[in-house]
Amino acid sequence: MKPISIFIHGWHYPSTRIESVQEHLEEGVSMHHCVFSNAYYLKEDSLILSATIEGKRIETIEVSLRTLEVVQSRGVCNKNTEYHEQIVNLVNANRGLISRRMKATA
Repeated sequence: MKPISIFIHGWHYPSTRIESVQEHLEEGVSMHHCVFSNAYYLKEDSLILSATIEGKRIETIEVSLRTLEVVQSRGVCNKNTEYHEQIVNLVNANRGLISRRMKATA
């Protein structure tokens, strides 16, 4: 899969794509979950995003590239945050953007 660049901005939640193995490691360590240890960087059907508020990681989002649906979105220690529903809704509202970016890099 060719890398796609994506930045979703809505209200307070910018979401950027986690691309490199190092970025997966940093996200997993910071968020205390398995995005690195379960090798999500090898999943060809997944887009991994990091939602932040003022530069602080809030939730890590997995989007299926086949269906463009949010598979999961987790905060620190795999817990949902108070922003969970808003983040999932924001990503779902930007399926068209994700699709256009995928087509542009195909």
